[in-house]
Amino acid sequence: MNIDTQEVTNSGLHPIELCVYSLLSNNLESIYQSINELRESQAVLILQLKKLREKCKDEQDQLNKELTLGDETLRLEKLQRKVDALLKRYERMVSAVSK
Repeated sequence: MNIDTQEVTNSGLHPIELCVYSLLSNNLESIYQSINELRESQAVLILQLKKLREKCKDEQDQLNKELTLGDETLRLEKLQRKVDALLKRYERMVSAVSK
């Protein structure tokens, strides 16, 4: 990169400014590229987090359903015991009436 000093002076830029710009421009491009890569990976991570959140929510809903079924099962067992007690009482009444 051979630049004529007269051209540089005519353009209004100092040779040191050109050197600094050429040194920084490569770094700035790599920083810009890194930022873009970070944004892309952030988008991918956000999508994965959303999927995980949905899976966790579905699993929690399933567990809640199972817990509610457990409560219903206990209620059914209590009702079954009451029905058994009523059947025994009914059988005693029938046997007492038939004697």
